[in-house]
Amino acid sequence: MRQTAFSTVNWRKYLDINTNPRAKAFLDSRGDDVLWQLANNIHKAAVNKGLSQLVLLVHPNAGAVIRIEKNDFKEVLTLSLKWFESKENYKRCSRIQLFINNIDKLKRGIKVDKNINEIVI
Repeated sequence: MRQTAFSTVNWRKYLDINTNPRAKAFLDSRGDDVLWQLANNIHKAAVNKGLSQLVLLVHPNAGAVIRIEKNDFKEVLTLSLKWFESKENYKRCSRIQLFINNIDKLKRGIKVDKNINEIVI
């Protein structure tokens, strides 16, 4: 089996329109799917697995994979929340808000329910 090595870049390179103007075009075409998958994966990484970072390939033609550090999980979730608010997809907004609340609870040392199933909306 042939393995491919990817370099990692900060998530802002592909997802933050303030850092990279090309990110806007990427999000306009794929934002719903990418940000929803990111939100679910961040929640799983933080709550279910307790990971310190998440590394994902956001586009098959990208030259690198994005890296989201644990201290940026909430920021990316907030970015996703704002995205879905602008799209008026309030079902996803409420779910992402639950993810943010769970991460806040973990930071305060409060136990959270790890059996929250991913809901595809």
